[in-house]
Amino acid sequence: MSRLPLLAVAIVSLCAAGCEAEREPPPPIEETVFADQVEALDKARAVEDINDEHMKKLKKAIDDQEQGSGGD
Repeated sequence: MSRLPLLAVAIVSLCAAGCEAEREPPPPIEETVFADQVEALDKARAVEDINDEHMKKLKKAIDDQEQGSGGD
């Protein structure tokens, strides 16, 4: 029975020491195994931006044509 308090103190000490340990920051994503996936996502976002700009231009051209031909 005298081992139980000693064990409890040891567990609490280890938990407290683990909580106080400093963690080093994670490496940049470019240096991990996810770099290829991040690059693919970046390319997809760039294509999406180009697509959005193209759609805005097309919508503006359609709106301009509708405004111009509305008087006929």
